[in-house]
Amino acid sequence: MVTVKLDKERHLRLTLRGMLKFEEASGIHLFKDFKKTMTELTLEQTTVLGWACLIHEDKDLTFDEFQDFVDLSNINKLSDAVQQCIIESLAEKKSKDSAIPLAGKSH
Repeated sequence: MVTVKLDKERHLRLTLRGMLKFEEASGIHLFKDFKKTMTELTLEQTTVLGWACLIHEDKDLTFDEFQDFVDLSNINKLSDAVQQCIIESLAEKKSKDSAIPLAGKSH
């Protein structure tokens, strides 16, 4: 998770819900040709991705509300934070267990 200061302290994290919301809003499958996608995002697409990284902690946050948090004073920091969030999302988590539980216990 990456912390950013917008209207308040918020935490960027790219979840499955966020990836699907990004794809729905932008028409871009985030991980199809990932390097190209990340270097060719428009301002609007980067903004959608920033919003998608915040909806895990505020499901009611609208894209319009999010856009009002961003201006020339913080857009570069937000862009850097979104990139860091993506990098952290892709990092392999170290675990003692060989299985990766998705929900609850199966026994």
